[in-house]
Amino acid sequence: MGMNRRSFLKGSSAFAFSASIMGCSSSDDDIIEEPPVEPPVVEPPEGIVDGVYHTTCPRNCGDRCSLMVTTKDGVAVSITGDMSHPVTAGTPCVKGHSYLQSVYSPDRIQQPMKRVGPRGPGATFEPISWEEANAEIASRLNDIINTHGGNSIVPYSYSGYSGISATTGANRFFNRIGGRNLQRNICASAGYSGMSSILGEFNGPSPEDYVNTKCFVSWGTNEQATNIHHLKFINEARDKGAKILVVNPARTPLASQADIWLQPAPGTDATLVIGISKVIIEESLQDSAFITANTQDYDALIARLDEFTHEEIELETGVSKSQYQEFARAYAGAECAMIRIGYGIQRTLNGGRMVKAIPTIAALTGNIGKVGAGIVYLNVMSGGLFDWGYSGAAHLTPEGAERGTVSINEVGKFLLPEDYQHENGLVGPISYGEPSDPIKAMIVYSSNPMAIAPNTDLIEKGLMRDDLFLVGIDLFQTDTMDYVDYLLPTSSYMEQSNLIDSYQCYYAKHSAKAIMPLYESKPDTVIFNDLAKAMGFDDPEFDESIDSILRNTWKGNISYDELLIKKWDSPIVDYPYRKNLDFPTASGKIEFKDTSNKYFDSEKFNPVIDTGTPESNEVDDKGMTDAEKAREFRLLSPAHAKLSNSQWANVKYIADTFPQHTIYIHPADAGTKGINDGDQVTLTASRYGNADVQIQFVARVEEMTAIGTVFAWKNSWKKLNENGSGTAINQLTNCDLTDMNHGSTFHATRVDISLA
Repeated sequence: MGMNRRSFLKGSSAFAFSASIMGCSSSDDDIIEEPPVEPPVVEPPEGIVDGVYHTTCPRNCGDRCSLMVTTKDGVAVSITGDMSHPVTAGTPCVKGHSYLQSVYSPDRIQQPMKRVGPRGPGATFEPISWEEANAEIASRLNDIINTHGGNSIVPYSYSGYSGISATTGANRFFNRIGGRNLQRNICASAGYSGMSSILGEFNGPSPEDYVNTKCFVSWGTNEQATNIHHLKFINEARDKGAKILVVNPARTPLASQADIWLQPAPGTDATLVIGISKVIIEESLQDSAFITANTQDYDALIARLDEFTHEEIELETGVSKSQYQEFARAYAGAECAMIRIGYGIQRTLNGGRMVKAIPTIAALTGNIGKVGAGIVYLNVMSGGLFDWGYSGAAHLTPEGAERGTVSINEVGKFLLPEDYQHENGLVGPISYGEPSDPIKAMIVYSSNPMAIAPNTDLIEKGLMRDDLFLVGIDLFQTDTMDYVDYLLPTSSYMEQSNLIDSYQCYYAKHSAKAIMPLYESKPDTVIFNDLAKAMGFDDPEFDESIDSILRNTWKGNISYDELLIKKWDSPIVDYPYRKNLDFPTASGKIEFKDTSNKYFDSEKFNPVIDTGTPESNEVDDKGMTDAEKAREFRLLSPAHAKLSNSQWANVKYIADTFPQHTIYIHPADAGTKGINDGDQVTLTASRYGNADVQIQFVARVEEMTAIGTVFAWKNSWKKLNENGSGTAINQLTNCDLTDMNHGSTFHATRVDISLA
């Protein structure tokens, strides 16, 4: 039986209303209340009865909301937050509220498609059957493997659906063919190493402990956009008298509400830490007993601080001594203080070194190992409840297979044509600065590199290669899908069961299958299993069902059957975090000086606190080129509350409610450039190979950043740029690697801006 529009709207009215009152939308514009799209007529599903299903949002967000999906006649009619979950607490973010618009969008890819015209924007496709698609794709891949080896085939995935059912099929498939490894270090990897360089780890307290702190520091993050549920914990602490401190070059909503907001020039956070630390020492605000018992090389830290004057620090950071002095007193004077470090701060050429510096002030003041204190960066402990070895099945890799590794941040470089001439004399594709064996095929799933990856103009050079075979798996025909040879329809998160781990709070969750797959879509794991069998693989791993995979992967504190009832489980973690003050460093203590060379080159960078910036560094490729330095403005591209990377950008409920292709510029800079609010402007950057790249955006004149800095919301789609230019922000961003752990450097970008 189908479902009429009236009954669908009646069931969905709750989420449309709650989205407008729960404070989960951004500050740009109110959400336009509009009814969801008409869902397709479906037959009552077999094996799934109507009811309320506990699901978990699998997107790249540490909150990983618990969402309750109500179905009627096999159609999802409403989605709400799980009231019983400690983090979600009944309230999805605005993106969660719009899931029905996404799942039932008329723009979803409904069946397998084969490209029949030229690649690129405006590409045309014709429908084919799954049997035809699998046979033709398998034939091409087998030919490539027989000629060039499995190492010539690379996966590309990131930031789409996460969890076991979203990744198992692909991991097993690429292991079986001996495919090229993709180092997925686009998000937070420089910070992993920066934190580990001083603390020995990057895990920390649960955000649920924020409520106990007397001083909360938001350093380089925007909770409204990236972890909105943290705000309730922060607000509870504030209600109990906690001070709120913010360090951010952009005026985030929390910055506007903070007791103290420091606005350093981008890339100067390590120098700011030196200033704060100097005040702590000069005013005897340090915890000497903690330092003596739990730190190493304190004398090296003091010597490093003595190399700087407050006048130099003020000049470098743009923050006055009186401002960071007030910050130091508030932080050090609190009974307990918590620092949350964001991921945007470390997406730059000196990103790891900036993150390494920040825990210094926690160590100086003894704000580690006690209730309401510590440093929160990224918590992966809940992933320990999964058997990743079982899920990935690395034993499938052919004996003797030689598998190289490429960085996700260098997709533009490792896809280059074999005759590409580099300025340094190298020819052809490269990875980590060295020649790389050519890639002959790439399968893109759970991602949209032409929107989310840096320097997309360089990527396009590779995607346009005639000899590159491309397969895309997605819900929608994104910018990237315009380049593929075959386009396969995946299922939404509601259409498959899953196990998902959080990377902020300590929860691993089950997500139920609430509706049957729409149209001809299939979950990614099923797609890869079918493709493996079409290629002639008879391994039993490719016959395993998703439910069996989930059951066999689970190794939590409760049984899988109990998990299906309870919905989530947590690892056993000491509270307060690191209460025994036993640090996983070589010394067992907090190490102010790191000369291990495990995380970075201590001969090139200062092993205590290094203050090099992208504009000042002269170390290898960890500084900007002369052409980049000559550009007038530093460009930041932060996250927006209504997007998860490029996801939801095309969803009607989201798309028209904030300015996606807009550049924010300070009024003083706008006056100098003769730019008014609403003007069409051109942004120009110098990119790899010193090529000039230009995009066209609309200017918005606001004091969102300091003078000399502009920003645009990250990961807009080119095809959605309404000014007709077909351009987007990641055409401008930098694809070099960070100082630590091969991370992304989006924010090491300088641009010129002029009237279009």
